[in-house]
Amino acid sequence: MKIPKAILFDLGGVLCELRGEAHMLKLLGGSQTREQMWRTWLASPAVRAHESGQLSEMEFAKQVVVEFALDIAPEAYLIAFRDWIIGPFPGALDLLSQTKERYQTALLSNIGCAHWPSVEAMDLLPRVHHAFPSFKLGAVKPDQQYFQRALNAMNLSLEEAIFFDDNQINCDGAAAFGIASYCTRGVEETRGKLVELGLL
Repeated sequence: MKIPKAILFDLGGVLCELRGEAHMLKLLGGSQTREQMWRTWLASPAVRAHESGQLSEMEFAKQVVVEFALDIAPEAYLIAFRDWIIGPFPGALDLLSQTKERYQTALLSNIGCAHWPSVEAMDLLPRVHHAFPSFKLGAVKPDQQYFQRALNAMNLSLEEAIFFDDNQINCDGAAAFGIASYCTRGVEETRGKLVELGLL
């Protein structure tokens, strides 16, 4: 493969541990598999509006509870939702520091204003060249518009980037757009793929 100029990392599930997936699956009471939940989540009008910066936290919580038919008050849902991010996986900071020395690097994350302060409080952002939270970019993965805006901001063509995400749907979206994409979960799996590709 052609050596890329840039490595694009998803945040949650690749670099950071989340409790959100387990929380949603529990609230759904076994009615959906992980893959079904993610497909529903990524297609949700409320999620897409919130993560693209168009919907307030409380209005988002109200709409999600209705959309997913959750047996929880919006206020309680929002409290739990704000606590979805646990923190960086072991080795995440080292991986970012190592890749930043050799490539342009960026964080690509579907994330709303409720979670971004938690990310800013970590030591992740100084270790990448760019960060593209969806609520600031005004678009969400796996939409082509999201990837195009990120690449434009980095002054990159499609073939100059490689993308890692723990969600196959997002990888499929990036690949359909023309970005080399790999579905990996956690730091060790991502590092292993980078080594396998000869990039580390």
